[in-house]
Amino acid sequence: MNQYDLVILSLFHPKVVHGGAQQCAYDLFLNLRKYSNLRVCFIGATSPQTNLRTKASAYLRKVPGAEDEYYFFTGEYDYFWHNCVDSRAIKDLTLFLRRLEPRSVFLSHYMHIGIDLLGLLRFALPEVHISVGLHEMLFACLADGQMVKKTNGGLCSKAEPELCAMCFPHITADSFMARHKYNVDLLEMADSYIVPARHLGGVLVKEMGVDPQRVHVINHPIDLDRYPSPEPDPKRLKAMRFGFFGQFVDNKGIHVLLKAGDLLNRSQPLRPFQIVINGGNKNFASDEYQSKVEGLISGSHAWEHGEVVELGGYTHDELIRRMAGIDVVVVPSTWPEVFGLVVTEAFACYKPVIAAFIGGLAERVQHGVDGYNFVARDAADLAAKMALFMEMEQDKYLAMAHAAHDSALRLSPRKALESYYKALAVGVGA
Repeated sequence: MNQYDLVILSLFHPKVVHGGAQQCAYDLFLNLRKYSNLRVCFIGATSPQTNLRTKASAYLRKVPGAEDEYYFFTGEYDYFWHNCVDSRAIKDLTLFLRRLEPRSVFLSHYMHIGIDLLGLLRFALPEVHISVGLHEMLFACLADGQMVKKTNGGLCSKAEPELCAMCFPHITADSFMARHKYNVDLLEMADSYIVPARHLGGVLVKEMGVDPQRVHVINHPIDLDRYPSPEPDPKRLKAMRFGFFGQFVDNKGIHVLLKAGDLLNRSQPLRPFQIVINGGNKNFASDEYQSKVEGLISGSHAWEHGEVVELGGYTHDELIRRMAGIDVVVVPSTWPEVFGLVVTEAFACYKPVIAAFIGGLAERVQHGVDGYNFVARDAADLAAKMALFMEMEQDKYLAMAHAAHDSALRLSPRKALESYYKALAVGVGA
């Protein structure tokens, strides 16, 4: 095989499972192919839950009809230690990477691949530059890397073994201490770390003790050529349409949005409104959460001034059409979300955003310019921000819509790639 400048590895391929982390990794792959002369390869992991199958002995397979794209079949996965239960899979992947002879390897997201790949790569390819991408706090928190207590839903400021054991009483504090050391030792083998927000970079340094000089904060870029959205129509529809886009999982805050909708309805607004839920991967939500949301949606049937419309999951191609059907995007996450790709997607489609003021989301929205921030988990404050749009004059709405698009323009792929070249040790001057 010919030598690659860079190999990008990610949990899932967005063709198989739609999600922000894998889409960001795949967008980097596409942007490098479009805007650089680098030879790049993309490898997306799978899991048994995807129902994508291969031969028992084949852990890697070319993506049909695609160039330089592969699926990695991991089989059963250990989410405590973050490694493949069948060690043959990760060994095959390491051998495959050695055959590709890359200059640089970017482990964009290690879930379903295994953090132990770092140790194998450092041994098998000692001269290769290794970068690790982080999209949540998995390295510190077993609760989906979200730093949210399973005991009472409160936020954690630091992962402490004794407190972690309270969330998972079947696991001892000593085991959590061992897990922490395991993660520290493996992450130390990387040359650089790439995070999309200052918040996550700070958590990485605080929890893992990594050198801040090796942490690169790069906002995920967006290629507006892939988001051919028309400018907003100056004619206002009678109903104000608030849209949720993203994963239908517990800490994405759909319940906060629905509670805010109930409060907005009770305020008897002068205009009607809709809450449009574009939520995919509902099977990853807990049964308890699904029941809670279904109860709130059922209660909305009695609203006099608003309604809830549930459209389900979507692909990238459908995203553009669905964005056209709403006026404002709401990002009501209840965990310290580290970036929020949907904010960028909304901006690209001329949609102002109401976002929870928490984690990386607090760095995304310019309050009063391209949207509004609201106090995380506070349905009343969210309802108040929604009411601002309900009462807003047309000229101000259009100004915010154009400001949102200007925010997307600042996330130019060409500009971001300059930062990636340095962090990945590829390109000019590498």
